[in-house]
Amino acid sequence: MPTDGLVYDFLNSPATIWTTLRAVSIFLVTVLVINIFRRIWRAVKQDTINQKFFKNVLSAFIWVVGILLSLSEFPAFRNATTALLAGSGFAAIIIGLAAQESLGNAFNGMFISIFKPFETGDRIHLVNADITGFVEDITIRHTVIRTFTNSRVIIPNSRISQELIENSNFHNARASNFIDVTITYGSDMAKAEEIIAHVIEKHPDFVDTRTDEQKETLPMVRVFVRALGLYGIELRASMWTETVAVNFAACSDVRRQILTEFEQEGIVIASSKIIDALINKE
Repeated sequence: MPTDGLVYDFLNSPATIWTTLRAVSIFLVTVLVINIFRRIWRAVKQDTINQKFFKNVLSAFIWVVGILLSLSEFPAFRNATTALLAGSGFAAIIIGLAAQESLGNAFNGMFISIFKPFETGDRIHLVNADITGFVEDITIRHTVIRTFTNSRVIIPNSRISQELIENSNFHNARASNFIDVTITYGSDMAKAEEIIAHVIEKHPDFVDTRTDEQKETLPMVRVFVRALGLYGIELRASMWTETVAVNFAACSDVRRQILTEFEQEGIVIASSKIIDALINKE
């Protein structure tokens, strides 16, 4: 048929073949440039939040330019792609789509990278969504959070910008947790306080947070009487570490050592005595 003949002639004309080859070549060069760019980026080990974001922005920009250049080889797309690559048309599309969700995520990602409410590696808690984890990456569209179960939560940047963010590493990465111990009223309270303070001070991960002025008047670790409870004296001290990542394990070590030294000194944990009394009563 005449139409089939026209299509055949078009597809087999030398001009069409060379146009297709040029378009494919430009696309392959774009892929090569992207791979080289990513290899160079990995080699310099850039991993801050704004560096990762702009890496993804530049990658997307290279893809867009490469695809537009490839399409411009075809007469049907040449005028449109030339106008876009000229700048004004491209800028008009960017502004026109700015309200859309996909581009809104990109703009929010840019603001996150500029104002930096968190960095890669920071431990954050999204209060409204009740998500806690470590920031692993940020792309044009989303932020990746690694949870404590080693799963990844992928959250659109527009959603992140609307969240209340609790950042454990913001400005100061140090973390603290309470060491709470309840001893019986018959136990030596002064000795218990001495043991708690000594065990915390000697732990290798403990950080002394006192100022130079406070060091002249305050002990390294202060043990407080939190309450005179129904079953015993409630003591509390703080365990400070350089990062939240080591705090949990450090507190565990301290509690184990306190328990061991309490047993050696005859200091009784109130809860254990109550349980023993209930068992003996039965």
